[in-house]
Amino acid sequence: ALAIAPAQVIANQRQDASLIKLVAKAYAARTAVETSAIDLKVLARSMGHDKDYFARLVRLGYLAPDILTAIVDGRQPVTLTRQRLARVSKLPFDWVEQRALLGFACA
Repeated sequence: ALAIAPAQVIANQRQDASLIKLVAKAYAARTAVETSAIDLKVLARSMGHDKDYFARLVRLGYLAPDILTAIVDGRQPVTLTRQRLARVSKLPFDWVEQRALLGFACA
């Protein structure tokens, strides 16, 4: 089960619309890469992004399902903002490592 680290308890569960929008963009970017034969740079441009940001979005498209659920439900750690998530340049593909990096703890 996914839990929030004690130091980051949320007083009021609240959905963060900009964070949800970011993960939706990330999923769209991942899907575009998986279903397209177009060059990454061209694909990024077609979606309105530069190549580096688009590559970061694609990587965010591989967030652990329970992290995505927590974000959509508004149960993310208070430290997990859209800005912080968007700046993660080397998001681990390992879900345990993702949880640790983003402030979640396994219960």
